[in-house]
Amino acid sequence: MIIGNGPEEPTKKKRRKNLDAADKLNENEKPIGNEMLQKVRKKHIPNLRLKPAGDIASLLTAEQERIPLMLTDIQHLLLHSLFGNINLSQPPRWYVLDKGDHVSQTTCIILEGLSIQHWEKYHEQMLNSKKIFKHHIEILTPSVYNGSLVKELALVPLSENDKEAIIQKYGSMNLALEARKDLMVMMKAVFPIEDGDSDNFDYSTGDAYPRTQLILSAWQLIEDNYPLPLKGKLQNAYADYVMTKEEYKPVTAKSPMFGLDCEMCLTSAGSELTRVTIVNEKYESVYETLVKPYNDITDYLTRYSGITASLLENVNKRLEDVQKEIRHLLPPDAILVGHSLNTDLHALKMMHPYVIDTSIVFNITGERCRKPKLKVLAREFLNEIIQSGKEGHCSKEDAVAALKVVQLKLKKNLEFGDAVHTKRKQYKENMIKVKQKEEYALSIFNHIIEQKKTSIVVGCDNITGDYHTYLTQAKESFNSQLKKNKTKKVKLCTVDGVEEVISKLSESISEYNLAMAHLKLEINTDNALQQMLEIDAWIQRVWDSLKLSGLFVIVFGGTTDTNGIAMMKVKDVT
Repeated sequence: MIIGNGPEEPTKKKRRKNLDAADKLNENEKPIGNEMLQKVRKKHIPNLRLKPAGDIASLLTAEQERIPLMLTDIQHLLLHSLFGNINLSQPPRWYVLDKGDHVSQTTCIILEGLSIQHWEKYHEQMLNSKKIFKHHIEILTPSVYNGSLVKELALVPLSENDKEAIIQKYGSMNLALEARKDLMVMMKAVFPIEDGDSDNFDYSTGDAYPRTQLILSAWQLIEDNYPLPLKGKLQNAYADYVMTKEEYKPVTAKSPMFGLDCEMCLTSAGSELTRVTIVNEKYESVYETLVKPYNDITDYLTRYSGITASLLENVNKRLEDVQKEIRHLLPPDAILVGHSLNTDLHALKMMHPYVIDTSIVFNITGERCRKPKLKVLAREFLNEIIQSGKEGHCSKEDAVAALKVVQLKLKKNLEFGDAVHTKRKQYKENMIKVKQKEEYALSIFNHIIEQKKTSIVVGCDNITGDYHTYLTQAKESFNSQLKKNKTKKVKLCTVDGVEEVISKLSESISEYNLAMAHLKLEINTDNALQQMLEIDAWIQRVWDSLKLSGLFVIVFGGTTDTNGIAMMKVKDVT
């Protein structure tokens, strides 16, 4: 590596000495004239930048165009900073963490009782926070739907990669399957779903596992551009969309599946719906209709849609008629099955919580970003040729094909038809057989212990009790399963007051890989500004204690009717 332009280049030993010296630099104690040293250090400091999904959630994006992130998105960043890519089956969807393996330490402060409204009202006076943080992201938090912020922060839903790791460790997919019980928790955040529990899976149906395991999560729906009735700012983006039901029932292994396919033509306003087909699990058409767009058709796309001018000549049915009929037809726990169903739902201008998308649950190439065509899936797995006619696609043929491949996958296993999984099958021969009790997910503390990291959670007695269960389970699980190696430090610290929480956190940063503080706050409207300025001072104190290359994350937990925000920054030499 060449550093500088002059002939007196530092030797490797000198460079190492410079790097070590730079580690000891305080934010405000950079030696004058040592620009070269700062450049050397900066080359090794992680950089956090946003992808489009992060940009669109940023407070810099207009309210009506903003799509909030989920709390699990913040979890992913914390896990990534602690463990690198080991818990990520694919690149993070909303950020890039360059040189992520150089993160020296992770610090996170959770502030319950604060929302995006508090930030928007007082951020101009919060000079420390404004200076420290570059990224301010709106997040949909459990407070919006009366969920537990502690539970959803501590419990990390299992990724596809996590599931494979569990197979290798424990020899069973049961734990991975159970992890999808968190599906209803997230869905209730965005859809009106009545309370109720999923029924027990009945293997006598002939399926190898519950169909609910193939339903896309709320995170996946957002990732693949499905229309969602997210509370807050996003509702304006889909103001003219309707939900398929006023209220839904919890989805279960007995919930009926319906194949759905739509055909569209180009009009003066863009792509618009012209045909809809819905089939049941016996491949019988339960709904079939042509639709007349309001705008003039500029291209019938007959080669693909099968629609012609003569077909639509005497059609009077409009989009709102179709929406009303579908709302009446579908049961409240219906599972819609189709290929790239986001396109069909956008054409229908309808939103639905329970979706199985064959372009996602099947994979031919082993690369998640490359989605297969339905025609290829039908040929490879059903031995059927579809979409071969010159008159265009048949919506019933496509709906039936999608339903058939899903039914086949349910008879096989979760890995069937997914090259991302099947490429790993060779590792299953050497799985460690360890009995594992069923849990909804592994806690973040399980990950910390198993990766030989250290953590501390600081709070008052009104919050630390909520964390105690997960910390205890993590320690017991680790000891009982492996029965070797002493568990690393995973500590819960209860103090008497808010100031002590901040002091203890600041002291602990240098000792732990993950240092967290969790506070429940009540902002009094009479002196709200003073309280926010105190919070701003806390943030500066903790920031000053943070190591160089440390990741700092602040989460405003939101309220029952207002979203929260997350702020994040890697400490650098600037």
